[in-house]
Amino acid sequence: MATVEVVTKVWIAPGCIVCDACETTCPEVFEVQHDNETCVIRPAALDAEFTKPLTKTIKEAAEECPVDVIKFDTIKVEMSDEEAAKIAGGATATPAAAAADAGAESPKAEAADKAAKASPAKPAAPPKPKVVDPAIQALLAATTVRGGHPMINRAVSDLPEPVRQLSKMSPEELPPDGKFQRVLEKAKPKQEEPSRRDVLLGAGWTALALGFGVGPLLGFNRFMAPNVLEQEDPKVRCGSLAKYAAMPPGEINEDFKPVKPSGFWIIREEDRISALSIICTHLGCIPSWLPNDRKFKCPCHGSGFKPDGTNFEGPAPRPLERFRIYLDGDQVIVDRSRKFLAMGPNDTAVWNDPEASIAV
Repeated sequence: MATVEVVTKVWIAPGCIVCDACETTCPEVFEVQHDNETCVIRPAALDAEFTKPLTKTIKEAAEECPVDVIKFDTIKVEMSDEEAAKIAGGATATPAAAAADAGAESPKAEAADKAAKASPAKPAAPPKPKVVDPAIQALLAATTVRGGHPMINRAVSDLPEPVRQLSKMSPEELPPDGKFQRVLEKAKPKQEEPSRRDVLLGAGWTALALGFGVGPLLGFNRFMAPNVLEQEDPKVRCGSLAKYAAMPPGEINEDFKPVKPSGFWIIREEDRISALSIICTHLGCIPSWLPNDRKFKCPCHGSGFKPDGTNFEGPAPRPLERFRIYLDGDQVIVDRSRKFLAMGPNDTAVWNDPEASIAV
């Protein structure tokens, strides 16, 4: 008898980059769905008796995964040497040797032993070098650098405590959306040095300012420069409170979903109204409100959120963000410059802030 470690459960953690490595190594267990941009465990592989004989290839698939999202549970069981040899890929004793150790040699075992002595086993071929896609290498390099989204790294006093905690985490400890933002920051091109032409133009404008006076020059520059839009006001006037107080609990108002650069839903809860950001907390897609199913559903990776914004299915790591909402007289104002970030479906204490909702 031999004690062997076998896989009883296998799953895929959030962060899969759909690279096909797992399905290539162990197609019996893993299935890459390119249409849905995800990788899943085949239904048959949810049974422990199915995964036990595939322990070796499951572990190899986990080693091949470039982002280390293949996870599995193992247990140690006692089994015959023959079964152990099959699971370990022939690494344990042969059936003939096992029978000899037990003192019960059979004709078949003797024949196998003679055959093994007559034709010694060929030395194992050297392992093939592991080939990694250059794009995957670049992605891994980007996810392991420090720095990232300015909202995470900026240590200003008005940031909530959960965001400060994120700024102290290493890239390996960040949730998928935080790690994705650091990848985006790494991919941004570096600011180029000013060209000789830009330096000469700057010197020319300086000479004109000194020669003709700053006032007329500024007026001329304003006349010649193209008109550009100023940055949009983060505060949005949403109408009277009576309009939203008349909504039944659980109803969603989508009038301000198209607002740029960051839309929102106004939700009617039991005794209050709140403003939910329309940005999915997984990778930044925009979910849709499905009134018949009573949930927000992200079309990119399948994340689902309850009517109050709590995440309950898919890879989204935390609930939808809420904006500051308050009254100016009888007018409802949503201030998108301040957010309330709940860190999980059971960690929504930040929503109790007086400015995270309006009582109705």
